[in-house]
Amino acid sequence: MNVNRIAVVTESGNGLGKSFANILLNNNYNVILAASKKSFELLSQDGGVHQDYKLVKTDFTSAESLLELKTKIDSEFGRLDLLVNNAEIANGFGQKIDQINLDEVRLVYETNLFAVIRIIQVLKPLLEKGIDPNIINITSALGDINKMRDDEFCYSNYCMTAYATSKAALNMFTHLQCKEFKPSKIKINSFDPIALKNCTHNSVTICDGIKDDFIALIRHEESPIQ
Repeated sequence: MNVNRIAVVTESGNGLGKSFANILLNNNYNVILAASKKSFELLSQDGGVHQDYKLVKTDFTSAESLLELKTKIDSEFGRLDLLVNNAEIANGFGQKIDQINLDEVRLVYETNLFAVIRIIQVLKPLLEKGIDPNIINITSALGDINKMRDDEFCYSNYCMTAYATSKAALNMFTHLQCKEFKPSKIKINSFDPIALKNCTHNSVTICDGIKDDFIALIRHEESPIQ
């Protein structure tokens, strides 16, 4: 790359935002890490491996907050080359139908699906000015219906209704946007960064093989998921 590319990574609770930001920093990106609420507070206090990214407090459920984020990107860089929609929340682990709280389901969907749609709508004009612009929607195998039907699949017994269905909806949205963006220069991909051995209900880690797959994706070495 002759010039550093510009990336936005979102974070709202899964802890992967800083990991993605550090990978991008090591691959010649200027990185804006947009974080909400507790994630912003934790990242503000964390020395971490890198502090070369720009940390911006963002409410992904607020159109006004996202417009402020857009204004900051536009004024400093004038374009956006990569958007990593990593912000997500998960709750209701193991809940059966009688235990499901619909308000909690709505909260999950607001961040895991609606916020993704909203931020793409807001930042699309900057992506259209970008260098080989790319959107990566971070998904989960829990949202893959075919995999969840397979009793031998490691996640098949996980019961996380709100989270799993929100990721299934995100997968369909990504598929439809791939079709819509196909005539344009914007590419959109799904990416699942988690292997079961690296994940518990409150801690996730990107292993080296997954990191290599992500780097290949940001270098446009793979075709977008259809």
